[in-house]
Amino acid sequence: MAGFFKKALGVFVEFDEDQNTDKPKDQSKAAPLSFTQASSIPTEISRNPDNHAEAAKFEKYFDNLFEKANFPGPDYYEFYKTMEMLEPNIPDEKARLSATFAALAIQGLTKKNLLDTANKYKEIINQDQTNFDSALDNKMKAEVGQRQDQLKSMEDKIASNSAQIQSLTKEISDTQVQMGQLKTEIMDQENKLTKNKNGYQVACQAVINKITTDIQKIQSTL
Repeated sequence: MAGFFKKALGVFVEFDEDQNTDKPKDQSKAAPLSFTQASSIPTEISRNPDNHAEAAKFEKYFDNLFEKANFPGPDYYEFYKTMEMLEPNIPDEKARLSATFAALAIQGLTKKNLLDTANKYKEIINQDQTNFDSALDNKMKAEVGQRQDQLKSMEDKIASNSAQIQSLTKEISDTQVQMGQLKTEIMDQENKLTKNKNGYQVACQAVINKITTDIQKIQSTL
């Protein structure tokens, strides 16, 4: 069973048999998986497999998918499983194809049914991919989209605060200029008032002195 799906997944994930490694060669070709059964499928299944455990999840997922869709009687699914089972004993693929078909033909498999069911399994995978893409799009909108909205809000807030800072900075600068002008005006006014005060006091004292002198002269003369 596992060999069948490992071969089937070869369409999507290349396994390096010569190097005996668990890591797929091309992660970008990983088959899409459906979220329609999210309650029973681990979250990790939505990621590209990066080790044997991840690849095994793909095998198990498609195993369940094909098992549920398996049609009555022998079909492409049984054909492929039988091909895998006979591979160690019949390494020649053409001979193995013939032997597999002959064995299943006894059970009622025809070439037409084999091709028809193979195309139906393709349709199942295509529909599963459509479901996955739709669910992933919703997940992106719910999780990524929300965070993008938060990010946009933060960017707008920074832009608004930056504009306020620039406005306040200009206001501070303008105010500082006005303060400088006011300080100059204050000094000018203080100097002018002090000068007037001094002039008044000198004139005032002169008048007082004149009156005082006149009083003395009047008292002594008259």
